[in-house]
Amino acid sequence: MNRVKAYLELIRYPLFAIPIVATLPGVLIASEGKLTWRVVAALVIAMFGYFAGMIKNDYFHHETDARTNPERPLPSNRLTPKQALVPASIIYALCVISGFLLSVKAGLLVIALVAISHLYNAIFKAKGILGSLTLPLGIGLLNVFGALVVSNSVPRLVWYAFGATTFYDLGTHIITTFKDISRDKQHGITTTPVQLGIRPALFLSAAATILAFVIALLPYWLEQPLVQKSYAVWVILGLVAAVVTRIPLYLQPNEKNGYFALKGSMIGSILFFPCLVGTQVSIGVSTAIILPLLFVTMLLLRTSRQEV
Repeated sequence: MNRVKAYLELIRYPLFAIPIVATLPGVLIASEGKLTWRVVAALVIAMFGYFAGMIKNDYFHHETDARTNPERPLPSNRLTPKQALVPASIIYALCVISGFLLSVKAGLLVIALVAISHLYNAIFKAKGILGSLTLPLGIGLLNVFGALVVSNSVPRLVWYAFGATTFYDLGTHIITTFKDISRDKQHGITTTPVQLGIRPALFLSAAATILAFVIALLPYWLEQPLVQKSYAVWVILGLVAAVVTRIPLYLQPNEKNGYFALKGSMIGSILFFPCLVGTQVSIGVSTAIILPLLFVTMLLLRTSRQEV
């Protein structure tokens, strides 16, 4: 049981909804709102690939974590680096194989996503703005992956989802680095606020987030009558969650407010990432999809007491 708990900590299980909501628009737009086995397959592959990336993150940074986060599974010796590397590599391989079984294009994109994850974890995470740009690209491409699995093509609406998701996650990634900014400076870890400065980093995060919401609303005006206007409800709710929880950080940039903004951004992600699902299904159906994921995530964040 201790080993199981250690692996759950490695994969950051309270964040399980993030790869799901990042893939949902692609699969449901491509399937025209229908739940098929290919939709489920895409969501499962995305989730396990995301977990593998989390494990690789701890593998590549276990020496740094020994100084900054000694309670984590690898520096605390609850798991060895090999016990992290092997399962993560196997999961990645299974994701690639599954992708090719579903679609050649999907398989090739899975390889690209694995490469992006590897570059981020092994190199770019500690390279400031490069890290903040790399990871969101992978999250945004999950929309494209989902569409390729379902239809082997990428409908135009999916590209709106890709743009909105990528820019929102860019803004969120910059915000997440504030929760450890003092520790990062102390240990010589280069994050975007450390590299650019606090105010420029906050400005870049705000600009990326605003652009994300603008892109998400473009179908509201440009794609009529292809979309249901009610989807804008999720855009607005995501905006409210992001703005309300980031105001304290902008007024007083510190680690406490950074962690509060991080949690708000995660809640905003679950509301915002799948907003374009609402272009294909009714507001009732989209509510039945989004709210349970939001509720479970908030419950896990509260009960797990795990740093994310």
